[in-house]
Amino acid sequence: MKCESCTKREATIEFTTVAGNEKTTSHLCPVCAAAFSQQQATEAEDQAQDKSAVKPTSVKKKKVNVVVGHLSKSEAKSTVCPDCEMTYDEFRKVGRLGCPSCYRAFAKPLKRLLKRIHGSDHHVGREPGMETLVSADPPPADTGIDQLDQLRTELAQAVEDEEYERAAQLRDQIAQLQVEDAPDA
Repeated sequence: MKCESCTKREATIEFTTVAGNEKTTSHLCPVCAAAFSQQQATEAEDQAQDKSAVKPTSVKKKKVNVVVGHLSKSEAKSTVCPDCEMTYDEFRKVGRLGCPSCYRAFAKPLKRLLKRIHGSDHHVGREPGMETLVSADPPPADTGIDQLDQLRTELAQAVEDEEYERAAQLRDQIAQLQVEDAPDA
């Protein structure tokens, strides 16, 4: 779940604000939550100063309560399949996906899981209906295009995970491969 304030980082803190009879809940990242808490503290100080300057009987302000709670990991990371309503946590327990839509719903975590288990996130072996190779020749090496695609995917993942040093290294590797693959003009 993304932060409702910045929409960039993962929301790990839940703010519940009660103003009179109205209750609102916000899901924020730690950075935005700290800023929100600071803002609330400043407003509380201002209200306290206002109350000391004005008679308490003439001031009618609504009481505001803020409740802060950390989201559980399952709440923060639970993705639900739109068709069978299976959560990623349920998949991890059972070991089987519920329907074909689960592959799309859990694409990112499945990619990471496959990469961790098999060392790659794409299929390398035979596929149904594919003729068996009878030649003793080794399979063709990865082309530069395949390597570029893989590096671009890793670059996007590094940027998403905010691993900027790794992203810079990948960017340099991509540029180097593009120069090597470019035809001499």
